[in-house]
Amino acid sequence: MPVYEYQCEKCKDVVEVLQKVSDDPVEVCEKCGGKLSKQFNSMNFHLYGSGFYSTDNKRKYLK
Repeated sequence: MPVYEYQCEKCKDVVEVLQKVSDDPVEVCEKCGGKLSKQFNSMNFHLYGSGFYSTDNKRKYLK
């Protein structure tokens, strides 16, 4: 899932939100209640887990 950045117009705080492409944009700042605007930059994403190695997805019976 992509990570989007929003900036509050009132307190200028920048928030990163992990959301689906089809999700509605976040509109209200949780800290001050101000209006959030989506920032346009290179899209970020997070990789979770121990990493991508040749041993990660091998089935046991293929050995």
